[in-house]
Amino acid sequence: MAFVKRYRFAIAVGALVLLMAGYLLYTRLDLGGGKLPVLKESIPDFTLTDLDGEPHAFSDSDGKVRLVYFFFATCPDVCPITTRDMVDVQNELKKRGVFGSKVEFFWISVDPYRDTPEVLERFADGYKADRSGWHFLRGEAEKVAAIGKSFGLMVINPDPDHIVHANIIALVDQAGRLRKYIDGGREDRPLDPEAVVKDILKLL
Repeated sequence: MAFVKRYRFAIAVGALVLLMAGYLLYTRLDLGGGKLPVLKESIPDFTLTDLDGEPHAFSDSDGKVRLVYFFFATCPDVCPITTRDMVDVQNELKKRGVFGSKVEFFWISVDPYRDTPEVLERFADGYKADRSGWHFLRGEAEKVAAIGKSFGLMVINPDPDHIVHANIIALVDQAGRLRKYIDGGREDRPLDPEAVVKDILKLL
């Protein structure tokens, strides 16, 4: 007891150090699953047209994890790279048996002037995108820009010569809450498919 009294400060400091070390290890190794914060409580529902000319509502996929990306088929740089990298995510999710059934991708065209259903279908097929869980959608320019804004993402598309969009993938959970912004791929920094899968599994 005398020992404890004499060294109680040192013991308290040691315990605090051990506690902090344990916390850092816990977070660094993601031992707690690294729960993702809620960035936005809800995304307003929207309906766009799929490659078959049919309406598809975002709410049609409620209960599933969704990844949403604004792109255009003639994009010369980031869109092809991001789509290529996400095909690797698709294939890993298919191995786990959750692609389509529990996870879906929404690729929304910001270029209604050139991205016809035929153009988007060639784009999808060119990357071997599995349409059982990957939706390629299109709509009027102003509507798509407004949808981008609802995600907190920049979409500018007043005409074919002025197309600008954020190279960001929005991760939305089963309840329609925005949980993370994922940087899209670039030539100098490809997207990390393993990290994306890891984030998705946290929500599942």
